[in-house]
Amino acid sequence: MTTESADKKVPASPGYLEIIAIALITAVITATIITGIYDRRFSQKIKVVDLKSYIKTQKALLLAGERTEEQWKASLDVLEKTLKNEPANHVVILKEVVLRNADEISVK
Repeated sequence: MTTESADKKVPASPGYLEIIAIALITAVITATIITGIYDRRFSQKIKVVDLKSYIKTQKALLLAGERTEEQWKASLDVLEKTLKNEPANHVVILKEVVLRNADEISVK
């Protein structure tokens, strides 16, 4: 009986360093995924809109006779719709306030 039990090999369990490596890799992967999700869904993003230029262009088109007053009102409704369609974590401010490095919302 002692020879039979000696012949059976006990499976080797992972060593101390292997367990640390597995835990470290798991922590890094988890942190990366959580940070990506947070950045994509919850963190505040700054968006800018060039409202002054947009209204100036629309007024010029209205005064030149290329647009009717109804089309002007419709273009303002499009602007409002575009701004309301921004996600809740996007902060929209005027372009005149931002110096650089902000994504601009284009209104068409």
